[in-house]
Amino acid sequence: MSGTRDPAVRQSPAVRATGSDTDTLLQTDGVTKRFGGFTAIDGIDFGVNTAELRCLIGPNGAGKSTLLKLITGQHSVTDGEVYYRGEGITDLLPHERVDRGIGMKFQVPSVFDDLTAAGNLRLPLQRVVTNGDLAARVQEALDRVGLSDRADTHASELSHGEQQHLEIGMAVALDPDLLLLDEPVAGLSMEERNDIADLVTALNGDGIAFVVIEHDIDFVARIADEVTVLHQGAVFREGPIEQIRTDEKVRRIYLGGD
Repeated sequence: MSGTRDPAVRQSPAVRATGSDTDTLLQTDGVTKRFGGFTAIDGIDFGVNTAELRCLIGPNGAGKSTLLKLITGQHSVTDGEVYYRGEGITDLLPHERVDRGIGMKFQVPSVFDDLTAAGNLRLPLQRVVTNGDLAARVQEALDRVGLSDRADTHASELSHGEQQHLEIGMAVALDPDLLLLDEPVAGLSMEERNDIADLVTALNGDGIAFVVIEHDIDFVARIADEVTVLHQGAVFREGPIEQIRTDEKVRRIYLGGD
């Protein structure tokens, strides 16, 4: 972080997110989500810096996907606030958050099988490109996710790994500052997992920040700057992957240690 803050003084998440000398891109402040009497997310403070690559791990039911849906606005928060690029976005609709620079790729690819790879990429772009360079933007997106030679291939004929590349491309085409990925390598071969790791790290190198939910700890170790562990709807641990992998309490709840 930049600035001259006294590290001994604990600042609230809201202050960290909105100060003029902060690198914070995304910050939640005490975010809580209740479904009836069940608390799925319990007062989470979760932050991501500009161009950071953070992985979000934890056992099934820990609240990982719910947290991402609160960030994207697909679920409304029960309590707390969400800040993005220094401004509160808690009350914004999902498409308004996309317009602010937040992209999301869900676990199951949602590409249109009857459209080509280029046709799928054209869909999100045609909403925002108005000056006649739509074809160029589609080609740029194809190039960035390694699908140039599959531009005219229908999505139904792409491999599962290529479909994952395509859906990431559909999000990247809109030039997000932050991209949220929910289990991007689930069901993929080792080669396909390596391809996704290379793609994510390359896009991160271009300046896109990532939050990646993933169960494959080897994949996490390959890509992550920092790791946040969720357990029972709350932040359990945060730190570098080497520290997380050797934490006995994390092993007990997540990695199956004794």
